[in-house]
Amino acid sequence: MEDKKLTPQESMELIAAMIQNTKQRVASPNLKISVMWAVLSIVTATAAWVLLTTTHNLWFNLVWFAIPVIGIPANIIMSNQTRSKSLTKTYIDRLSDGVWKTVGYIAIGLTIICFIAQQCGYPGAWLAMLYYAFIIVGFAAVISGLLLRENSYIFGGFFSIFSGFAVIICNLCQIPLLYSWVVPLYILCFLLMFIVPAFIVSRKLKKEA
Repeated sequence: MEDKKLTPQESMELIAAMIQNTKQRVASPNLKISVMWAVLSIVTATAAWVLLTTTHNLWFNLVWFAIPVIGIPANIIMSNQTRSKSLTKTYIDRLSDGVWKTVGYIAIGLTIICFIAQQCGYPGAWLAMLYYAFIIVGFAAVISGLLLRENSYIFGGFFSIFSGFAVIICNLCQIPLLYSWVVPLYILCFLLMFIVPAFIVSRKLKKEA
């Protein structure tokens, strides 16, 4: 028995259905893992910003570790909830998952490198995590936007990437990277990369329902 060959129109309809299914998963309250990370990053950045600017105590930089300490367990819990629903993943779902897993692995590896560098007397190495947040996460957001055909993700990702390069250029030109503008820029990037697109996708799906 021969497999039925899809016509070009049927192929486009299948791809559109896969994209729509993935958008449904992104907008679902139980599957907003990326939004959880974004909210956690924004709240942590705000807390660190307020504490450091009011007390000038550098020990409050440890607040940033709340992101992995809280985020990783929350990610595991949400992922388990996803599996318990036995939803069939599309090819686009698998690609998107692969992209964000890669981003996570880079974060873990870069954290280890920065920690080793600090032990060797180079605490400035932690700036690499800032560049990572702007550029690597921004690049992943662009890919997600391309997979979902959602321009808001693409715009937010590009904004973050160029913001990251602007921060690098400032550092190379010895322009002070002050909390007064770097952290607000960081917060804005995560809003544009995840919170705004999730809101837009959710509204689109409600209109189509």
